[in-house]
Amino acid sequence: MRGIAILMVLLAHTMVPQVHASGTVGVTMFFTLSGFLITALLLDERAGAGCVSFRAFYVRRALRLLPALLFFLGVVAVLTVVSDSPVMPSGQDFLGAVFYVGNFTTAMQGHDTIIMHTWSLAVEEQFYIVWPLVFVASMRWGRRAVMWAAAAGSAFAIIERLYLYSVDADPLRIIFGTDSRMDGLLVGCLAAAWLSGRPVGRNRPFIAATALGVVLAMSLVGLRTEFLIVTTLVPWLTAAAIVMLVQEPRSGLLTSPIMRLIGQRSYAIYLWHYPILAAAAGVSWPGKAVSFLVAILLTATIVHLSWVCVEEPFLRLKHRRGTPATQPELAVGGAV
Repeated sequence: MRGIAILMVLLAHTMVPQVHASGTVGVTMFFTLSGFLITALLLDERAGAGCVSFRAFYVRRALRLLPALLFFLGVVAVLTVVSDSPVMPSGQDFLGAVFYVGNFTTAMQGHDTIIMHTWSLAVEEQFYIVWPLVFVASMRWGRRAVMWAAAAGSAFAIIERLYLYSVDADPLRIIFGTDSRMDGLLVGCLAAAWLSGRPVGRNRPFIAATALGVVLAMSLVGLRTEFLIVTTLVPWLTAAAIVMLVQEPRSGLLTSPIMRLIGQRSYAIYLWHYPILAAAAGVSWPGKAVSFLVAILLTATIVHLSWVCVEEPFLRLKHRRGTPATQPELAVGGAV
């Protein structure tokens, strides 16, 4: 399912207005997938070890996320030195990306740069700092308490988002705010807690297909309220699809080799695609189609180098530190 999410983001950043909503859909799906995976891992660690190691959790996150991000930002920094383009990031933009507060710096500055898309990574990382603490505190009263905490947080975010829209708040505040977007993550957490301990059995794959179909259709919605519709409904539809696909992990297209490969490398794709496609978007027709093809090939090449030379070595280090892939991680990786 990560493969579908990143393809929708790529589609949005082709700068075709008719599919612009797909970017919001894709990012929201990523939020829900991340919330599900993190909570599944926390539940598994607590079940196996009897407790959750915050240190191990944050080390795992750092080894997975920081190397590829720093590699990307390093290359962009070199380009910034040799280019005077107005879309090159400032020092404040770099600091925002490195310290995972890019959603705040982007909302405050209000201008586009080639690392602007790292705002969503900031939202996720801020969530990763807080959620394990909430999870451990809630688990004192059991798995249902985790579900209630996730549901309450989701309801708060939805109500806040609707309120901010009703008072004509700055759209950037609504789009990039962690508090106004955290329901995407928390619905995934809720799904993981609900699914935990339930026997894996045959379900109805067509339900998952229907949920994903609705999500894909919403990518083409052109209503003014598209953001409210997408950010409110997509997490629940994605969570429904996750639950069904985890119950039926060998179903269909999502487990095909190409989709698994795209999903595996979706993080690097997300990092690199935006500046490359933005450069391609500056080419006028009829050369635009060729420029986009070259951009996709260039993205694929750099992503492969990032995976082989940067991400894989640190993932091996992560596993040598005694944090092997757990059963939920394997199940989630296979299904979503």
